[in-house]
Amino acid sequence: MTAPSEARFSTTDRAAMQRQADRRNVSGLLLAYVDESYSPDWFTLGAVIGDAAAVRRIEVGFDALVARYRGQFDLDAGTELHGYPMFQGAGVWRRVPLRARINLYAGAMRVVGDSGARVILRGIDVARQRVRYVHPHPPHEVALAHMLERIDSSADARRAHALVLADEVHNSERHRTNFRDFRTDGTPGYRSSTLPRLLDTIHFAPSHHSRLLQAADLVTFLYRRRSAHVESDERARAANDLIWSHVEPAVEHEHCWRP
Repeated sequence: MTAPSEARFSTTDRAAMQRQADRRNVSGLLLAYVDESYSPDWFTLGAVIGDAAAVRRIEVGFDALVARYRGQFDLDAGTELHGYPMFQGAGVWRRVPLRARINLYAGAMRVVGDSGARVILRGIDVARQRVRYVHPHPPHEVALAHMLERIDSSADARRAHALVLADEVHNSERHRTNFRDFRTDGTPGYRSSTLPRLLDTIHFAPSHHSRLLQAADLVTFLYRRRSAHVESDERARAANDLIWSHVEPAVEHEHCWRP
């Protein structure tokens, strides 16, 4: 029998209370996992930020989700949760029925939303940037500066420091150089910051070996899809909104720069 003091709170209430407690008692080091999603006219960066406890919850939660389908549809324990292929039924996901892909995506967003991690999203309307500027700065460099400022602010608000980890990209060395310059001279723009709460450099890793980078990918892809693409199928729009609702409470900051 449930004790009277416990009966007042549902499972959802207790989960919310635990997340609040985790945020109050955050460890001194945060890990910020960053990934990108883009189309010709839109560029987005997303970050999933958490302490060790939040990171571990996402790892365990994602592994458990994939384990449910182990041996089915050619999936195995190491299958990567990757937004675009899951959404389109491409690659290793081509044999997975639509309903199973929706359930997995929604389950992953629920794991992130319940983990105690926070989400930051920054976008750029690239089409408008091209119209306004004769020689526009590369969108990924502008978005990264904005993202690093917000990660730094998030860490400062929690009296912590953060290490930034990102999915492997071809211009990783350029990003490391920019990061070093930002810490010396400040980020460009009116929010210029030397990023005092960020440590070391940007560390790049392959997403297929990191459930946290997969979490950042799933969040960022769906955010850009909902922001920049008009679904012609009302059922698809409703499914996207439902999936997003599981992670939306964890969003700490979102903004799209429209020059």
